[in-house]
Amino acid sequence: MDSAAPRPRLQVGARTFMCSLGVVLVVVLPASAAQGAESRHHPPPVMAIGQPAPGSMNGATAVSCATPSDCWAVGSGDGPTAAIAATTDGGTKWRPQSVPSTVTALSGVSCFDKKHCMAVGASAGGGAVLVTADGGKAWNLAPVPPGAADVTAVACTGPSRCLSLETDGTTEWTSVTSNLGTSWVRGGDLPAGMISNALSCPTPSSCLAAGYTPDAPGKGAGVVAKTPDAGSTWTAVSLPAGVGILRSIACAGASCLAAGTSSAATTGYVPGAGQLLTSSDGGATWSISTGWAPTEDAYGVACPNTEVCVVVGTNWVGKTQPIPRGGIVSTIDGGTEWRAAELRYVPVGMFSVSCPVVDRCVAAGGDVLTRISLPVTPRAPKHARPTVPGGKVP
Repeated sequence: MDSAAPRPRLQVGARTFMCSLGVVLVVVLPASAAQGAESRHHPPPVMAIGQPAPGSMNGATAVSCATPSDCWAVGSGDGPTAAIAATTDGGTKWRPQSVPSTVTALSGVSCFDKKHCMAVGASAGGGAVLVTADGGKAWNLAPVPPGAADVTAVACTGPSRCLSLETDGTTEWTSVTSNLGTSWVRGGDLPAGMISNALSCPTPSSCLAAGYTPDAPGKGAGVVAKTPDAGSTWTAVSLPAGVGILRSIACAGASCLAAGTSSAATTGYVPGAGQLLTSSDGGATWSISTGWAPTEDAYGVACPNTEVCVVVGTNWVGKTQPIPRGGIVSTIDGGTEWRAAELRYVPVGMFSVSCPVVDRCVAAGGDVLTRISLPVTPRAPKHARPTVPGGKVP
């Protein structure tokens, strides 16, 4: 593409967007079974270095990195117009990019390479689609998928081929473009009642959506839907009992993670431990992970390969008027042991994360953009291509 936390909302038709602050949780699985005991028990720390987003951005909702150097963050602006920020040095410096004034909010972005990106969201008259073929020097309005009052997520699997999620306020469905948004072909509807929060496409034809289905006033149950045919048909997969609201999903090959909260609340702040679901068969079957360090809300996940994943979320401090706090914990043994990371200017939490390579990620949330360094050595010659994180993201 969001629940259980008091955070800013944007109402578009019958759809509510929720922006959050959060904690970054890093899952770093072992690069080799031959690592020594010393490296297993005393690895270098994960580093997270944040900085203020450009002044035009006050609510980052999604980030996508096409290369280790080139990333784009999107979200709400400091006025009625949405905001886009870009970096060409891996997140050390960010600059604002011009957004058409009719676009009021952006909820998702996907960049296939350093030139071709698509961002989606809302405008005063309904949904919005922006495209660039020059790295953001110019973001141009593209046609909105027919019938869409709101375009909520996008995943691009080629320089011109993208799959989007949209809604008319009652039904959610997918559309596909093969010409960077010039025209769209409508796909299938998501399972009845599903409200999606995230989209991930491990391959051009296989995609997963995560979210929830309302089952009582103000409450919902987590849902994962899967398509084998580029969105032509969608089927809800079976999930374990007790799955709360899911907000993000990502895959590297057949290994997938879905992140959210055990809370079933879709409005307001209701405490609940963070929840992580794992799949080893491309999202066909899932289990709840019990070996990770819990956080109250998990919002974004990115997996650059089958061994490394990053999850971003929220911890709330206090009970009467809880305050969101940022932090990072990491594991290099599949979640058996977690350690706190070193933070430098991460005063708020993160809402989305993108990892273009195994040892570097970029996260975005609120008015802060953060670069993350992982204690992992990239392998040669290749690793699985990162998928679009969410949601609201890439």
